[in-house]
Amino acid sequence: MKKRSKLAILASALFLSATQSLAGVDITGTVPMVWVASDGNLWFTVNSPSASTYCLPGWAGFSMFIPKGDPNFVYYYGLLVAAVAKAKPVYVANISTFNGTTPCDISKTGYGLVLLQ
Repeated sequence: MKKRSKLAILASALFLSATQSLAGVDITGTVPMVWVASDGNLWFTVNSPSASTYCLPGWAGFSMFIPKGDPNFVYYYGLLVAAVAKAKPVYVANISTFNGTTPCDISKTGYGLVLLQ
């Protein structure tokens, strides 16, 4: 019985480490500012120390954007404005798909944004 439970614990630990190694890096932070550029893209930044590791900051520190042609543009706009107005954090999943050489198109992460309580 003890051997079987030890094997189950070992198998669980291996499974968890394997699933974590396939997952991307996520960041959480508040959104201090939002900007709609002249080209129509929605720019924002997340107040997280690791954000600049993955997303190159540009004008005024904006490092992430949603392209104006994204089908969820209006949803993102509302979510980000609410995050700024209420000082609520957002969760950006899979940010490690970027390497820090360009600003991040959040629509390319596959997960989008989550407004946290």
